[in-house]
Amino acid sequence: MTLSDPGNKIEGAFADLEAGIIKDESDPSRFQGTSMSLTRNEYSVRRATLADSVMLESIEREAFPGMTPTTRISRDLTRQNGLYLAAVREWHPDDRQLGPRFAIATRAEKEDDRFTARLKRKVDRYLLDYVNRPKLPPDYIAGFAGLWFVVDEAHVIIIGLREVERGKGIGELLLVSGIEQAVENDSRVITLEVRQSNDVAIELYRKYGFQEVGLRRRYYSDNDEAAVIMTTPPVRSDDYQSHFKRLVEQHASKWGWVERPGYDGPEVTPAETDGP
Repeated sequence: MTLSDPGNKIEGAFADLEAGIIKDESDPSRFQGTSMSLTRNEYSVRRATLADSVMLESIEREAFPGMTPTTRISRDLTRQNGLYLAAVREWHPDDRQLGPRFAIATRAEKEDDRFTARLKRKVDRYLLDYVNRPKLPPDYIAGFAGLWFVVDEAHVIIIGLREVERGKGIGELLLVSGIEQAVENDSRVITLEVRQSNDVAIELYRKYGFQEVGLRRRYYSDNDEAAVIMTTPPVRSDDYQSHFKRLVEQHASKWGWVERPGYDGPEVTPAETDGP
């Protein structure tokens, strides 16, 4: 069974996959006694809640400008068969200086140079924030993924990132976490749609075992581009799990391990010490 939703958007999540990330070698979370030293990534993945909906919607608008209809995130967050995952980190000083409203504005809104737009941004940033004193969300959301579960199938409906967060392995991380949650939910296979022209994303999905099984013509509303339908083999099979675990280890080796639902970190082997 394959689901169709006009809001499916995957193509914005993966860019510059080979870019590096600076890791803090002084981080006390580095581990000894394993086959490789792993640094903890500053990002983690958690389940999104209804309180995150405004920020998720702003990320969607930034990642997929001009796409209609938008995903009904607020509705999906209340669905029993829906799950949204958010890649988060602590707020940085520069993030806080933007102000809570400006921080979640879309890129297009920020670049609008009309006088009225500039005035509105100033009012939002200074006057309204001062009067209302809205609270920032507890953590900064860099990107998110949405899934539906129907019968024995998990369907990835969206993966979206802020533009400044691309090239950090976060899109792949969200895919990894989505696959893990599909397995946890006893899904047999996972499906998704991706733009036919998005070679980078298609290659990543192939890497994780997705295979092209069909084509939806004139699927994307902004330019009538076709969508490639991709599906995994059975994700709970021994062969798939062996392949998947190797890929997760490679991701952790490159980007650092990431705390996420069902995973609190690598097992720690006490380091050998001299003397008794």
